Amino acid sequence: MPNACQRDAVLPACGDGGSSGARWRTFIPLLAAAISLTGCARFDPETTNEPDPTILTITSLGDGPIRAFELRRFTDFAASRKNVKIRYIPAFESFNLRLELYQRLLKDRSPQPDILEIDVIWPGLLGDDLLDLTPYFRNQMASFPPDLLQTYTVHGRLIAIPLYVDSGVLYYRSDLLRKYGFSGPPETWDDLERMSKVIQSGERRLGHANFWGYVWQGNAGEALTCNGLEWQASQGGGHIIEPDGTITVGNAAAVRAVERAVSWIGVISPPGTTAYIEDDALNTYAAGNAAFMRNWSSMHESVRSRSHFGETAAALLPAGKSGHGRTLGGIAISVSKYSEHRDEAVAALRDLVSADSQSKRALALGITPTLLALAQSPELMRKTPFHGELSGQALSGLQPRPSVVAGRVYDQVSRAYYQAVHSALTRAVPPPIAMARLQTELERIVKTK
Repeated sequence: MPNACQRDAVLPACGDGGSSGARWRTFIPLLAAAISLTGCARFDPETTNEPDPTILTITSLGDGPIRAFELRRFTDFAASRKNVKIRYIPAFESFNLRLELYQRLLKDRSPQPDILEIDVIWPGLLGDDLLDLTPYFRNQMASFPPDLLQTYTVHGRLIAIPLYVDSGVLYYRSDLLRKYGFSGPPETWDDLERMSKVIQSGERRLGHANFWGYVWQGNAGEALTCNGLEWQASQGGGHIIEPDGTITVGNAAAVRAVERAVSWIGVISPPGTTAYIEDDALNTYAAGNAAFMRNWSSMHESVRSRSHFGETAAALLPAGKSGHGRTLGGIAISVSKYSEHRDEAVAALRDLVSADSQSKRALALGITPTLLALAQSPELMRKTPFHGELSGQALSGLQPRPSVVAGRVYDQVSRAYYQAVHSALTRAVPPPIAMARLQTELERIVKTK
């Protein structure tokens, strides 16, 4: 299930795997041209007196069950409207190629698609070409967390409405915590390190040679930006770029946060962690080879269904001296400025983010809703990590990446960040030097905006 750092948020600069990615990129202009030139199907006036239908074209970032849910919801919307039909525009499986397709279509001012689902880190990259939804949702805006709406606000324009939220959480083996005398999950990073060492040592003494304390995402990609931001923010090291544009990433607290992560490699985390993406961490954890795992709240049901051992539970990520940090992920829905069916597109969008739609999505798929009232409902949240001890915390303490303040250079900002952190994790560059170089590089990038 997609989210902001997972499979969906690989940035264009990250690459797509060599020649295969190059071939798809060659195909993007052809597909974009085909979409923009494809006219809406028309009825023969000699065979029907019905007026031409309004055909809303949509793209979805979801895969599998969530894509099926969105399309079913759009189809039901069309059935409820007179003479409206839905046409789904298929996109690439790779999120970076989807972003490139979006950029090409919007640059060409194509009237299709009318409705676009966008990732949480794309507003600054696409916002100038998306409709300002403020006039259409002014009366409903108080129903959403203000900080969440701000993430989709570019130059004072609300360019998307959040469809669902994702965030980093800590999954843990509750059976092993009891076995080794721990009353609950780690509250701090110090606790995590101590508990990981105790459980890892105990399991290895029992013959479980491949057991590790903590698994997470250390590959040089967007997921590492998410992990690094969580370490940095919880330690009091600020953000990658502050909301006012200030860059202080070379500060001592941020350096200490990275140094801590470096100390985990080969000690409580596998040496191969520096190549781990989300699925690698999940595979290790689900196989019963780790006590703790950092992953996404949207993976809650997958973690539960794939973990064939004892018991698994979820908690907030450990806190540093500045509290807990959880990187914000998720998907929002927007309308193209170049749509020829704005009113119908906004109506469809309004239906998709309605309380009814969000409730059904949460119950069916374990997706965290974006409406404040729904996120507080124990019944709706029971398939997410945010029930029981985490009840009511789904929309609190989220850390956005600097996608809005960085705007069209966010991909460069994120790439510089995860490459610097990765160079420290692999011990190629000492953390103080890596972060000092990052400070200089980010200052250079931001000047090019």
